[in-house]
Amino acid sequence: MCTLISEWSPSESALDLIRLNGIEDRQIEESLTYLKSQSSLSDISDIDGYDNWNAFFIMFCIKANKNHLK
Repeated sequence: MCTLISEWSPSESALDLIRLNGIEDRQIEESLTYLKSQSSLSDISDIDGYDNWNAFFIMFCIKANKNHLK
């Protein structure tokens, strides 16, 4: 399991789940680029409530998409 975001890429199953929530590939790529550019995010252990980047990324994409639709 990868703990550093700089070395991580979303799994196919994570991407499939994100797409099932109506989020397009362009939005997924923008979210990934944004997260990897955040200097405060480096290690998954720094984020309370998450033990892997896939789980965090799925929730991030879903929440970002909901905020975008408002």
